[in-house]
Amino acid sequence: MKTTILIMLAIFASAFAKAQQVKMNINVSNIEPGKGTVVLNVYDKKEDFLKKVFLSKTLKANASTLTFTLDLPKKGTYAVTIFQDLDDNKKLKQDWFGIPQEPVGYGNNFKPSAKPRFNDCSITLNNDPVTQAIKLF
Repeated sequence: MKTTILIMLAIFASAFAKAQQVKMNINVSNIEPGKGTVVLNVYDKKEDFLKKVFLSKTLKANASTLTFTLDLPKKGTYAVTIFQDLDDNKKLKQDWFGIPQEPVGYGNNFKPSAKPRFNDCSITLNNDPVTQAIKLF
């Protein structure tokens, strides 16, 4: 009896967690095919932006457009950054001033004139799946 109750609770908790998940699709364009990988980073907290990544995904840069499909654990606001890692060193190459030397893109297609902020690149997710197109520059 105790085992049955525990199994039922586990099933309920799993179903509840799945119900909270939100799907986000990011269509990335202007990729240089055949050169390295494309790295997508998601940040869930303003204070962690560009410091501590919440979720990261990488795809081989084998086409000029790629789509990342993410299942995020809950609705909320997430900031998105993308870069094409041309030299495949798993780091965004920057010059002395912090200006990216590899193609980059940000949520909402934000094009910064200075260091981007969380709110500039953020996407708010509710219950419905969200699709966003981001062009690397």
